[in-house]
Amino acid sequence: MPRVHIIEDDAEISALLSTYLERRDFNCVVSNSAEDAQNHSPKDFDIFIVDIMLPGKSGLDFCQWVRQTSNVPLIILSAEKGDEKRIHGIELGADDYLEKPFNPRELLARMTALLRRSERTEKRISGKVSFNGWTLDRSNQKLHGPQNIHLPLSSTEYALLLQLIDAVPIPVQREDIGKLVFNIDLDPEDRRVDILVSRLRKKMNAVDANADFIRTIRNRGYQFCADIQGQG
Repeated sequence: MPRVHIIEDDAEISALLSTYLERRDFNCVVSNSAEDAQNHSPKDFDIFIVDIMLPGKSGLDFCQWVRQTSNVPLIILSAEKGDEKRIHGIELGADDYLEKPFNPRELLARMTALLRRSERTEKRISGKVSFNGWTLDRSNQKLHGPQNIHLPLSSTEYALLLQLIDAVPIPVQREDIGKLVFNIDLDPEDRRVDILVSRLRKKMNAVDANADFIRTIRNRGYQFCADIQGQG
């Protein structure tokens, strides 16, 4: 049974959602604040469902806390409309974002897609890939930069990096990243792939200023440009 942590201060919503998911063979834990949720280890769960507007620390604060140690899939819920919070949530490491009110069936579909992708990622080929002083340990799903600095990645960041490396030297189109990483047909105005690429670039550049490995290829998508060793 997949383990779900629901962080939601509205008792009615959390009760309805946990009942809905438990009837579909999910094991649910509910917290009514980020502080309460942080009493649990992120490693104890397979996926997080997090409301943005919480008493005390916000859902975005919690998302940032999770991403310091875990790549567990995370979906943000919010009553706020528009792209600003959605973009900010994805920049902080959320894998998906759903506006309230939402259809539980849509949430379930998105959860299932993330869990399937996470499972596929775990089953990817093992071994280590090295490039320009970096090492991607596919057996343990960890990325280390120069001086063996560990760079924590979200599940979507890790999946993106795998897709780009596996495609070398061929660029990967945005639409293909949408399908392979987010399991969606990407709308032309949907920016989540671009935000994800930007987020991964910033993380790697923060560790190594010379980590200019992900190039934008006009009309062709994104290409990983590095001398790769040990692939496969």
